[in-house]
Amino acid sequence: MAMKDIKPYKVGDKLTPKQQMWIDEYIKCDNLAEATIRAGYTCKNPRAMGYQNSIKFKELLEARRLEINKSINNNNIASLEDIFEFWTRIFKSERQETKDRLKASELLAKAKGGFVEKREVKVVDTDWFIEE
Repeated sequence: MAMKDIKPYKVGDKLTPKQQMWIDEYIKCDNLAEATIRAGYTCKNPRAMGYQNSIKFKELLEARRLEINKSINNNNIASLEDIFEFWTRIFKSERQETKDRLKASELLAKAKGGFVEKREVKVVDTDWFIEE
């Protein structure tokens, strides 16, 4: 099958169980041949078959990866509120060491603008710079 004969996947097209399995396996391992073998395809050149699938399902693969990345980011990254709550718990906890409580209070104060440094900036008007 020539590459120009590959019909790309369109939203709404039905996937066979093997195609669905190949997509899932490819997302897991990111290896064309390995995903083809794990999905149960029997062919002489699994890498070539995987390459054809990667072209056919390119948009679907990109959409799934974006979806997975969003899910990972939403579940694993602490929000600022979570961080503030954590620092507050450490700061208020009598069981924590004093140095840890002090550090938590410092971080909270910095995050809330408690240590704003004021700097004086002087503008010096000189004509000794050479323009090229």
